[in-house]
Amino acid sequence: MESQQEGYVMPPAALQKLRAARNAAQTVYIYGATGFGKTELLRHYLHKRHYTYLSCAQLPWANWPLPKQSRRHPVVLDDLHLLHDERLQRQILELCTRPDIWLLLSSRSPLPNWLLSSYVNHGFIIITEDNLRLGKAEINALLAASGLSCTDEELQFLAETSQGNAYALRHTALCMQNGRRVGTDLYLELESAFAEYLENNVLNRWDPDLLDFLLQVCVVDEFSLELAELISGNSHVLALLEKAAATGNFLSREGSVYRLRYVLLKALRRQAEKRFGPQQQKDCAYRAGLYYAMNGQILLALKMFEQSGKRERIKELLIRNARLNPGNGHYWELRHYYLSLEEAEIAESPVLMSAMSMLHSLMLNPQTSELWYNRLKKFTARQESGAKREAQVQLAYLDIALPHRGSRGMVGIMKAIPSLLLDKGLQLPEFSVTSNLPSTMNGGKDFCHWSPYDRQLAAGIGGLVERILGRGGKGLVKAALGESLYEKGEDTYKVLSLLSRAQLETENGGLPEIAFAAVGVRVRLMLLADDAEAARDILAAFATAVQEQKATQLLPNIRALQCRLALYTGNTASVASWLQEAPNEDKEFCVLERYRYLTKVRCYLARGEHLRALALLEKLRYYAEICKRPYVNMECGLLTAIVKQRLGQEDWQTELLPALQQACGFGFIRLISEEGAAIYPLLQQLAAKKQTPPQLEAAWWQRLLQETETMARRYPLYLQRQAASTQDFCAQALQILRLQADGLSVKQIAEQLEIKPNTVKYHIKENYRKLGVSDKTGALLAARGLGLI
Repeated sequence: MESQQEGYVMPPAALQKLRAARNAAQTVYIYGATGFGKTELLRHYLHKRHYTYLSCAQLPWANWPLPKQSRRHPVVLDDLHLLHDERLQRQILELCTRPDIWLLLSSRSPLPNWLLSSYVNHGFIIITEDNLRLGKAEINALLAASGLSCTDEELQFLAETSQGNAYALRHTALCMQNGRRVGTDLYLELESAFAEYLENNVLNRWDPDLLDFLLQVCVVDEFSLELAELISGNSHVLALLEKAAATGNFLSREGSVYRLRYVLLKALRRQAEKRFGPQQQKDCAYRAGLYYAMNGQILLALKMFEQSGKRERIKELLIRNARLNPGNGHYWELRHYYLSLEEAEIAESPVLMSAMSMLHSLMLNPQTSELWYNRLKKFTARQESGAKREAQVQLAYLDIALPHRGSRGMVGIMKAIPSLLLDKGLQLPEFSVTSNLPSTMNGGKDFCHWSPYDRQLAAGIGGLVERILGRGGKGLVKAALGESLYEKGEDTYKVLSLLSRAQLETENGGLPEIAFAAVGVRVRLMLLADDAEAARDILAAFATAVQEQKATQLLPNIRALQCRLALYTGNTASVASWLQEAPNEDKEFCVLERYRYLTKVRCYLARGEHLRALALLEKLRYYAEICKRPYVNMECGLLTAIVKQRLGQEDWQTELLPALQQACGFGFIRLISEEGAAIYPLLQQLAAKKQTPPQLEAAWWQRLLQETETMARRYPLYLQRQAASTQDFCAQALQILRLQADGLSVKQIAEQLEIKPNTVKYHIKENYRKLGVSDKTGALLAARGLGLI
């Protein structure tokens, strides 16, 4: 490793910039947080040269101002973040122009304002904290210098956890020399040690007002100006933050949000425990909780109120959250708080009893859910006036909304609601028809069994549903009818007309979640029409609108739908990117994430991870069974059959046939045909028997085969594993792929590349084999998905 002395390893990016600065006679400004080795870097780089070292922590300087030098002389000015003397600042600016001085400035903070004009006029070379980070190769060399070695995984772990900080890595090497192994325990120990170092050697040098301010705001992980003012009671927050930025590179900003480095946050909290009494810390947390509560950030508010010991505030917030629907509320995330309530506390509030019934239904505990429902029912019978009305509203809401009850009998329940509630001037709590999914049929509830009677129901109870749901009813009937007709493969113009009108209605005082249901089906329709680009554009435009409306609860499922589009075109990079944010079913299974889980199953199939797909499908089927979800059950049956067929298991037909029979019973085509290239080989095997499979209508079966074949032809890469990479193709093979993409024939390619047509044909054949396709269309789609063209 270059520039290594006494076990020191120089970061290559910093070394390169130092050499460039020396050759060009440019001033160097180097900055980074404590421990990144700024001083060590300069000391080792200049170790064979005579140079002057001055630290702003050791003012006044004995040999200042510097005399004229006979030759270009390196001068290191360290700890520049501590320099506040304007006279000295002006003298340093003069040094920047002296031809006999090579100035190297070192600081914990980025370039200060007083140096900006000199930077612009004379062109400093800036060495950033990122340039100072040690990568895997440098960490390996550092350990080797101490006679230590690591596996590649351990090196990766060290690079990520240390963030390339030289101090942390040297401490790690010392621990390893004493027999410790790289891992989480050592990381936590070192993190604690570094926090202690900062507390004892860095914080005590800070301006007292700044330190006092940070000791108060460190109660939160991140803050805005308003939050910081409320916590600290200080009206000069902006000036303090500017001072913090000048003190060191430990404060970052993204938009209006400020964040402190985690290790510094830990050091500040340790110091706050010692300097403030418990009550003052609780007061800071309480003020933060008030801010979060006022701004609707319930999770953070609860955390702060818990920290401050304000139990009555926690209960108030839980009641407020319980008035939201599960898609917009935080039932799942807050279950710890709900479940920690005393039964007596819950029994005092009809809203909390309703919340517990809903929460246990979401947790797939139907018996406990019904227990709380019955307790609420008994509570209602005992009450009078206001409390009774509130309880009646909650019972009516649960009758409609409880997930485990399915949607059977829903028409009768809805018809009873006007006389029970609306005619008395009462209103139902917010109800989510879609649960933020791009579907009304398979959203908050499953309405598959309504589809055979969709037109009659739309005409008969459509107005009633819209009245009961208020804002949530705007556009709902048209969106639901459009989706039902689409699933059954009915007239495209009629479907598109209903969906477009539904979206317009939602824009006139409705809810964006209903618009998403309409947009989701429009996206599927465009995909079916062989216009994936239009599908992407429609979804991207809607995502922009959602962000502008701050309906952020829709974004996770919007991104999941974008991932599904990427699966059709074989865009493996986009799929891999989405998987980074996908929910982890092995950590916990949340029924509200079902759309993303089903997207993840498809990603597993595309990546050949069949056993992981099966494991997740089993969890989804259990959910479908408990919550009476035939659509999810059919979807799981189709995907399970695909997995089993790919694994060579003989019983795949026992998974596929019941799903086909159930879909045929509802008249659904699109649920199956959209699986295109993934499901078509299985349908072909059934069709090879020259007879319609049992309990399937012949006309429905023939149409399904025809439509699925079309989808398979249009999107041949859908859920197909692509193992090829750039390294699998020679330069000429890639050239041929690109020329094919430009529309050239075999003869034209041969002429342009000055090779024989047979050579072109050979490369084309090999390209198809490596990409796992059988024709030019599939090859070009696969190549684009892999970034080859």
